[in-house]
Amino acid sequence: LKFFLHQLTSFYPLESMDSLLINGAKSLSQAVGSLFASAGSKLEDVGKDPKKMAQFLTLFLIAHFTLVTVVVGGMFFSEWGRKKLKKYWRLSKQGPFFRCIVWFFNLFVRLYVRLSGERLVVDPCNCKPRFTTIQTQVNRIVLHWTAERSSKLTNDSYELQIWKKTKGESKGRPAPGSTTDAKEARWETCAKGEGVVTCDCTDLEEGAQHKFRVRTFNSKGQSEWTEGTFGTRLRPEANGGWGPGYTWSQSTKEVQVVIIVKADSKGKDFQVTCKGGRLSVVEAGVPLVDGELWRSVKGSELSWSLGHGDDGGKRMFLSLEKMEKTNRRANHWQCVVKGHPLVDTRFLPDCIIPSGKMPDETEI
Repeated sequence: LKFFLHQLTSFYPLESMDSLLINGAKSLSQAVGSLFASAGSKLEDVGKDPKKMAQFLTLFLIAHFTLVTVVVGGMFFSEWGRKKLKKYWRLSKQGPFFRCIVWFFNLFVRLYVRLSGERLVVDPCNCKPRFTTIQTQVNRIVLHWTAERSSKLTNDSYELQIWKKTKGESKGRPAPGSTTDAKEARWETCAKGEGVVTCDCTDLEEGAQHKFRVRTFNSKGQSEWTEGTFGTRLRPEANGGWGPGYTWSQSTKEVQVVIIVKADSKGKDFQVTCKGGRLSVVEAGVPLVDGELWRSVKGSELSWSLGHGDDGGKRMFLSLEKMEKTNRRANHWQCVVKGHPLVDTRFLPDCIIPSGKMPDETEI
């Protein structure tokens, strides 16, 4: 538009622009008025005859569809046109008209499904769900899952169940053998319904592993169960937690690990390495701790010693200096080795001051 006006003012002086624009607007309004007047008279004649009206609407729709098809098809042959179509489609989905069309379409599909009965329902045997997002806290697990729809015209239902632990299982002992019916009876439904893809499971045992399973079902059948085991977090003790064979604590700058060792262990029996973000503690060829650390540490600042714990048993005291200080609870370490039980950092302060040092009477 700026280019057009610039070119226009180069041929016409500015003082004559007002009259030119006024005359142009008058001519345009007269042309549009005459066009609508002639079209109105023709439409009035067509409206008196239903057959002519039907023919007119049919021709109008065909012409409109042909024009849109030609324009859109032509835009598909160029990269610029494809970008424009994607942009228009993205903007259209955000508008109220598109949402109204979707709402009316969904309403029509629901009514059609009700009237047609089970003809549109498809067996969801191949729509096995899978867990996507898991959020864990001390006594709470929030599960999300997704699955392919058995049909684009119908909505599937989902069922989530949790395994009810016995007292023996809660203490870490394996459950005794039982029949298949007895095992099925120990599954308790947490969530069930059409379109349910998330469940907030509360009042769970702290620092324990919990088994879940989910499936897709409708009136035609159900899919296979998808099982998953997820653990709740530990409530922090001494600003840390525990892992297999060790306990740990942390401050803003460092992490202290206390490992259970044999009573007759000596310093020469151990091989302690920390390279590439991986910690390895081996006693006489037997790994005590081995895995990837939660975050990076300063390998040159690694130190360890042997001593005795509060119960008189022999322990290894291992000190790791954090590569970066953690001054916020969200940045504190959640475990020492990845894959071991996590602590809930919501119960930790932002700044953790060291509560003590390594024992003085040690054997290095």
